[in-house]
Amino acid sequence: MKGSAAAGALMFLPSCQTSKVKNANGKLNVAFVGVGGRGYNAVESLEKHPDIVNLVAFCDVQDDTPLKPWSGYKSAMVTYKKHPNVKRFRDYRVMLDKMDREIDAVVVATPDHMHYPIAAWAIAKGKHVYCEKPLTRTIWEAHELKRLAKEAGVITQMGNQGHTNEGWRAIREWYNAGLLGEIKDIYMWTNRPIWPQGGLKMPAGEKVPDNLDYKVWLGVAPYQPYSSKVLPFNWRGLRNYGTGAAGDMACHFFDVPYSAFELGAPVSIQGKASPFDDYSWPAATKVEMTFANKCGLGGKINLHWSDAKVRPQSIERVDPSFLVPDPKNEWHNGNCTFIVGTKETVLTNEYGLNSMIYPRERMRELAKSKALPEKTIARSIAPGNPHLEWAKNCIAGTMPPGNFDYAAPFTEMCLLSMISINFPEQKLEYDAKTMSFKNCREADKYIRSLYAYNEEFLPSKPFWSF
Repeated sequence: MKGSAAAGALMFLPSCQTSKVKNANGKLNVAFVGVGGRGYNAVESLEKHPDIVNLVAFCDVQDDTPLKPWSGYKSAMVTYKKHPNVKRFRDYRVMLDKMDREIDAVVVATPDHMHYPIAAWAIAKGKHVYCEKPLTRTIWEAHELKRLAKEAGVITQMGNQGHTNEGWRAIREWYNAGLLGEIKDIYMWTNRPIWPQGGLKMPAGEKVPDNLDYKVWLGVAPYQPYSSKVLPFNWRGLRNYGTGAAGDMACHFFDVPYSAFELGAPVSIQGKASPFDDYSWPAATKVEMTFANKCGLGGKINLHWSDAKVRPQSIERVDPSFLVPDPKNEWHNGNCTFIVGTKETVLTNEYGLNSMIYPRERMRELAKSKALPEKTIARSIAPGNPHLEWAKNCIAGTMPPGNFDYAAPFTEMCLLSMISINFPEQKLEYDAKTMSFKNCREADKYIRSLYAYNEEFLPSKPFWSF
């Protein structure tokens, strides 16, 4: 793909259209693109269910890496050793072409910039698709995947553990029962990024390791020399590849209020950030969003997001000591969500776990008085395991709750926060119907991506430069 994605929508004609798995044994034949890091976790989630899933192909650009970005990191080689008989590939296109008839479904667990092209290629082959969050690196890509999946009739899911959990469902039931009153404010903060962001310069090039296909890793991104300072993990903070703390953690946090209150897209966004440029995302951001929403006080809900350990100064009904960081343990209350209603305040974490009406004593009072409502919203068929939820739905021929119809507008909301920081002095007014900004045409350019031929190895502008 070359030129602006805005030049026109792509049309894919699937090699087959399917609503459910029709294998003789009733199992789902799954191929994986990316089997190290999060990809390893995807394999691990499904390998435990050989009664419904066959692991038929692995694709990864690198077998192993000497760098371990976190203690639990597993490289592709660990996956290969666990499953020595599964076919291996370097290039997802080759895998999908050679094994077309043997693959029912594809899991995409790669850096953000390759989610769209890989998922689109798989959809063009008529495969069910599971794609890690964020669904895509830009808003246009997210809505294109939604369109393509619907036309192809495939079953989709975005990887988001929280959407399968109890949290947002219970909170919606509390709201429906009148316990919370009208929603006023939502406060969310995270200790991410835990990778380099802000003030970064392109590192000097290094020799590409023999076991890495760097061209395939770059994919649709502009060329820059290989560096061990970027692969395998620190790409998250670079604008050509990742979506920063918002793509990593806001895609978890935002899901609880987005799903519980059906937030939709914000009508206005204002973001501020520490210094940054076209190459890397900022070290710290703070974003305010306003939603026109029937659950809100006066039909309005305000959302406050901050990263880099920045916490609100005060929250209604919340003990001020809760908001003071612990110098001995930065992870203590380092990732939290508070939902403030006119009657009660809710506390939950980034995955919608351990949700309670705050403080705990108040939750105990409500439970003791039997004020908490019965469960009325259907729960996930695989709580905490979106991979299994997707696989079961593929076999049944049904669409899981976390499908691309949900994931595209949800990803849109998350990525709008990263667009807003480019205009810190302006409150952007957003029109979701036209996918554009009413009062800042300059901001519209961040909705879409530019793609480049990395084979040419030519100096290129970043995706975000026009």
